Amino acid sequence: MITTRTAIRSISATAALGLAAVALTGCAASATGSTVADDCTPVHEGLTTYTDGVLTVGVPENLPYTKTEGTDASGLEIDLIKQIAEAECLGVAFVPITYANGIPMISEQKKTDLISGGWYVTAERAEQVGFTTATLYDAMGIVSTDGASTIDELETIGDVGSGAGFSWEADVSAILGEHFKTYPGTIEMKQDLVNGRIQAALDGYAVAVAAYADTDFVVEAVEPDDRVAITTEQPRIAFPIAKENTDLNAAISELIDEYREDGTLADILAAYDLPADLLVPAEDSSTDF
Repeated sequence: MITTRTAIRSISATAALGLAAVALTGCAASATGSTVADDCTPVHEGLTTYTDGVLTVGVPENLPYTKTEGTDASGLEIDLIKQIAEAECLGVAFVPITYANGIPMISEQKKTDLISGGWYVTAERAEQVGFTTATLYDAMGIVSTDGASTIDELETIGDVGSGAGFSWEADVSAILGEHFKTYPGTIEMKQDLVNGRIQAALDGYAVAVAAYADTDFVVEAVEPDDRVAITTEQPRIAFPIAKENTDLNAAISELIDEYREDGTLADILAAYDLPADLLVPAEDSSTDF
């Protein structure tokens, strides 16, 4: 379980993890302008992508994981994807997506090879898409002025906000009752927290670390409490990928496992001020159901 107390200092988040957004912001893949050398030798030969020689990646607005920047993208998952693409001698194209249409972009519309943005591995999603090996854990983050880290503290802190659609919503609502308020996303919730209309906010831990940069608020990962399921079993994050493209999945997963072992994933976490204990160990990385 994450226990790091974080002094926030970078990045601004624009969407809560798991939130179903309302509209597609774009659907045509845009090349980043990167080129692949003619003499590049891929780690895995013969990989198939929807566009030959290009890895097409769906990108939602969800720092620190992902953010679109014109035809390019940024974020910790984008850093990882770009390294994978370079190893496989693939160009990269980014497609803006939302959390509402991300899975269908792979399973139905066939517009992306994989999607990014901090997707939880779930059995329901695994019926529609494949998952690469798991990369990171997520946790419920509590944002407050004095570093609240337990459900017990939330019971007495006052009104508590949460992004709608998170897995903890029903559990926490049952505990807090009328003091539990839901918001469309991180931005609206943060406004109410800053203005004192709520006294604590609940968000994905990594998203909260990014969203409350350069503020006096403290982000803590919630401590285990049997009343809230997510606090006793951390969700794992992986890249959803076309279910039928098993060769591409295996190749990307193999590279991710290498980066887990050689410290690359830990270095990416550190670059975004996130603790190393968010890294899923090898023994917990399988996403088979």
